[in-house]
Amino acid sequence: MRSPHPVTKFLFGAALAALWLSPHSLAAKEKKPASPAGAQDPYAEYVWPPPPDRPRIKLEAVILGRSDVEGESRLAKALIGASPKSPWDDLKKPHAVEFDPEGRILVTDAQTGALLRFDLVGRKMDVLGTQGAVRLKTPLGLDVGSDGTIYVADIGLAKVVAFTPKGKLKVAYGRSGELVNPTDVAISPDGRRLFVTDSKAHKVVIFDTASAAKTGELGKPGDQDGQLAFPSGLTFGPDGNLFVVDQINSRVQVFSPAGDYLAQFGRLGVGFANFIRPKDAAVDEIGLIYVTDNAFNNIQIFDVDFTLLTFVGEGGTGPGRFSGVSGVAVQGDRIAAVDQLGHRLQIFRFLAPKAAD
Repeated sequence: MRSPHPVTKFLFGAALAALWLSPHSLAAKEKKPASPAGAQDPYAEYVWPPPPDRPRIKLEAVILGRSDVEGESRLAKALIGASPKSPWDDLKKPHAVEFDPEGRILVTDAQTGALLRFDLVGRKMDVLGTQGAVRLKTPLGLDVGSDGTIYVADIGLAKVVAFTPKGKLKVAYGRSGELVNPTDVAISPDGRRLFVTDSKAHKVVIFDTASAAKTGELGKPGDQDGQLAFPSGLTFGPDGNLFVVDQINSRVQVFSPAGDYLAQFGRLGVGFANFIRPKDAAVDEIGLIYVTDNAFNNIQIFDVDFTLLTFVGEGGTGPGRFSGVSGVAVQGDRIAAVDQLGHRLQIFRFLAPKAAD
């Protein structure tokens, strides 16, 4: 990874000092949420780091399904009854999460074979990928292009399926034998190439987005630099570098836009900045890196030099906790993460600008 300019490093240190780990940053303070009658925000107490440190991130919402977004009024229910139930009204086994250009949140559900789209502003939930010539079977990772095209890696189909923003089939990637176990997908910043983690093949497969032809591969089985063991997630940084979650090797590796190995961070262990079962990664507009760990059940946040700044969450079933954390996504000051065994989506927000104190 390109080394940041000394002035940039100073600004990161000064602006994000409050994010650095302290003895109080081990977990959010465990308190019961205030009742709806007693407070506007039921998650006001769920912050990281917890007091007495200055809070920088807070829990904003917990979504288990349609009712948490659409929220039918009591009057509507009394007049017409509750809306009819569908198999996709509640999250069953959410795997990945991503924001679209309009700020809506997309979640794959591996158990119900659907792509769910939550519009928190418009208070609406859509179900995609369950109709048409190609229907999702076991969707896992996803990404969204700048034009709104949605790319879904489906291990049941052994393909990556691309949908228009309206949910219509656009193209499928992965001819017979080209993908074995696609677990995640990322579109290159220029929109010309599609990168897919093929977990059981221990590599990243590259496709041309226009022709859907396979054009190359990254990695091979092993634990040396540039080698992979069951990669589970990938994402691009603002400089075009590719971050690959090397799951069984308990690390994240970084490749240049040309596919050359650059660096890595993390290793197997229980201390700060280590991993046991990393699952997914996201990189924001200033280069902060967010990595979920399915064993620690948290989101670790690193700076551009791969130094751990803080982490959010811990194991458990209450708000702000995770039971099988998987996918993570970032857009602006919002962080979204899905909890597989908790059957939910949780949304967090920075309380102060990330690049200025």
